[in-house]
Amino acid sequence: MRDNHITNLLDAKPFSDLSDAEISTVESHVLSCAACRSAYDSARVTSSLIEARTLETIEAGPFFKTRVMAELRARRLTAEEPALVRMWKSARALVTTMALLLVLLAGVTIFTRAADSNEGTSLGPGVYSPEYVVLARGDSDDELTNYQVLETIYDLEDGDGQ
Repeated sequence: MRDNHITNLLDAKPFSDLSDAEISTVESHVLSCAACRSAYDSARVTSSLIEARTLETIEAGPFFKTRVMAELRARRLTAEEPALVRMWKSARALVTTMALLLVLLAGVTIFTRAADSNEGTSLGPGVYSPEYVVLARGDSDDELTNYQVLETIYDLEDGDGQ
């Protein structure tokens, strides 16, 4: 038993939960092992201190209940903000940002559509938009040549910066 120290047994469970057989094994081992004797004494003293402390009862002060009840009444009487107000305070920045983004996107959409619709009518003679090239091809009296189609496509690509 010299190689098998009892510190693992003492660490595994509380001293008060050791059975009589385990205590007798531990006591026979500590007679020949000084390190285990120190651990055993520490566990025994700690266990007795914990048991003594749990048996003590501490009485609250005479005005403890009065102070606690007064604090509970004070908390109950203070007006609490409505849930909607608390929710608005926490979500105000998010809602404001979303509304601003909505207005910004709506403005961009409206102004770009207006610019697109004006672009097709304000072009001078001989200049064609891609929509006109693709959609108005069916008119037989105003047939586009391949040169005009290619010029329209490549001029628009150069204008985009690509």
